Amino acid sequence: MKKLVLLTALAVSFAFSKPMLTPEVKAMLKEAKQEVSATNATQLVSQIADKKIVVIDVRDPNEWAKGVIKADKLVKISRGFLEVKYPKLILKDYNKNDRFVVYCGIEPRSILATQTLKKLGFKNVTYLKGGFKNWKKSGLPVVK
Repeated sequence: MKKLVLLTALAVSFAFSKPMLTPEVKAMLKEAKQEVSATNATQLVSQIADKKIVVIDVRDPNEWAKGVIKADKLVKISRGFLEVKYPKLILKDYNKNDRFVVYCGIEPRSILATQTLKKLGFKNVTYLKGGFKNWKKSGLPVVK
């Protein structure tokens, strides 16, 4: 029983810990942040209510199982598959001129995904400042 409790505690702490970023990745994020813009949670709540935004969750399936931001226009696409699956998962219902906000657990994957989407020709794409962790901590709508 003690082993199970310890393993569960380790898994939870790992799941909610900050990513360990190398200097190279930090440099990539710094560069990407200069090329993309952020949307804060308050702005996103308004955009979702107005149905003027497509929300893209770039977390992994095991993270989606814990909940996603409640939005009528939601696309789930793991960051690792973004470049190869965006035509099927995003462009089947939306176009590159629609407004998008990308989120991940805290920020790094969403910043890089936003940069990638801009390079792929998406015109109006931002990332969610603070990511899902901040959204959930703020008590904003989440669904499973």
